[in-house]
Amino acid sequence: MDNEAFRLIARLKVAAARVGQPIDVVRFAADRNYARASMQQFAATSDEEGALLVLQLMDKLAMTAPLPPPRPAPEPAAETATAGSKNDTDTRYLGRLR
Repeated sequence: MDNEAFRLIARLKVAAARVGQPIDVVRFAADRNYARASMQQFAATSDEEGALLVLQLMDKLAMTAPLPPPRPAPEPAAETATAGSKNDTDTRYLGRLR
């Protein structure tokens, strides 16, 4: 972590203390699950600035996963039998049923 990440963690600790949520900064820096849970809990109870702080910190700590690229749409299946052939007739009728 760099100094900017430490500053954001300190700002989060102070802002979370204002809303009554204690954050252990040592555990926050060492445990990603605790950090994620703490930020989610704080974001749920904070205002716009608090949510922005959480987003900045998540970006700084690389906790945001990039979106996967969009998948191409599947192509429709091409017909293999040609019209009027014996195979076309065989696939249209089952036994003696028409």
